[in-house]
Amino acid sequence: MKKETIQHLLIRGTLVFLLGITALFSIFTHVVYAQESGADTQNNVFWTIGTLVYVVGVIGGFLWYMYTLQKRFFEGCKEEKHMALFFESPAGLPAGTVRSVLALIIVTISLYFIVIGTFRGVGFPETLTTILGTVIGFYFGSRSASKDTDQAEMDQMKAYQKDRDVALTAQGGTLLKKIEKGISMSKVALDLLPDDLKKKYSGVVGKLEQGLSSAQDLSKLGNASQAIEKAKEVFDSFRKDNPVKDIVQKASLSFATVLGGSIPPVAIIGAVVAVGTALAGVAYQKWKSRILHAPFSPADTPLKIVDANTGFTLFLQCPIFKNAFMDKLEANDRPFIASAVEKFLGPTDKTQLWNAYKDRFESIDQFETGLEEFRRAAVDLEIKNEIPPDLLSEVGGYENLIASIDKIHSNPDAKADLDAVFMIAQGLQQKGEPVKSIFEKVREEITP
Repeated sequence: MKKETIQHLLIRGTLVFLLGITALFSIFTHVVYAQESGADTQNNVFWTIGTLVYVVGVIGGFLWYMYTLQKRFFEGCKEEKHMALFFESPAGLPAGTVRSVLALIIVTISLYFIVIGTFRGVGFPETLTTILGTVIGFYFGSRSASKDTDQAEMDQMKAYQKDRDVALTAQGGTLLKKIEKGISMSKVALDLLPDDLKKKYSGVVGKLEQGLSSAQDLSKLGNASQAIEKAKEVFDSFRKDNPVKDIVQKASLSFATVLGGSIPPVAIIGAVVAVGTALAGVAYQKWKSRILHAPFSPADTPLKIVDANTGFTLFLQCPIFKNAFMDKLEANDRPFIASAVEKFLGPTDKTQLWNAYKDRFESIDQFETGLEEFRRAAVDLEIKNEIPPDLLSEVGGYENLIASIDKIHSNPDAKADLDAVFMIAQGLQQKGEPVKSIFEKVREEITP
């Protein structure tokens, strides 16, 4: 059952119970009157019904008042963000309401009996006189004694209100900082986005800046609650229209098409971004060229020259060079292999290399493709030991990650998305943004 339904049933049940007690109380009181006056109870049906209706009406009216007051009190506490006060209050009513209503019910009913007793020439029952005196004395006595307590409660409420305002101000400031970060991040991404996304997010950034300005103005005017509401609205809008989130979602879909279910696409993206933030200098440039399949330039990013044994391994890993130099590999021509490795990984001009080995290839394009394949294998061997293993645990290690990257490059759409992810991460890092945490938050939002 819903909370509201249970609440209504409890209120109705309480009302019926109180009405039943009231009816018995009124009949009992009327019998006392009748006995004291010596009248026959059977001749007082009119007074019995009238008394019952009056008492039920009084109690029903007060209960309705309490129900209405409870709703208003709940709405007030909700609006002021002070629900703890509502749940701590007896029956969900302001402090003192229950005892004041009970006192009013007893006084009102007693006054009724005094009036009808006067008209009928019957004295007020001594039992009710004692109850009435006790209630009035206790109520007003407790009110006088609790003056200091009430003042203490007011002081406590003011202190709480002050603390709440301070907390709201701090909360608003945190949200505003997050929005400013989001706008800064969006502007960085805007310069790197494809034309279709760039047009879309140009308007989004403008709306974010306008919303941020409104929230800041409200905060300066002291309207902490309104400033927070506006800041939340702007922040929710940013989370919905986040350029990094859009790019990651798009890349995840295209990667999934290429990779199937071998490795989660978001894990590939996370590993690429994490490794990019962990490497620096020449190692980062080699990583960038490896991920983007960009041509290696040994003159700009020198590759480590390996020995003949490692050279054999590299040739065997590269299909084009393996076929082209199969005779040398089968003959175990170590001097030739060592010389070739030094030339292929060194700063020797491509034209000179082509002239030296062109008789082994069908075309210069095949040679250049094989050369880049060979250099990528050398980079893999060189930089995989520089990457912290924990960054690659989710994708199953460096080899699995690189195999997935190479598959992605076989699909033009997936390759374009990979380039976009890498360049966005690089741009954010150059601007000093917390790249890794940004992508982790995006991943949390898009992961079911």
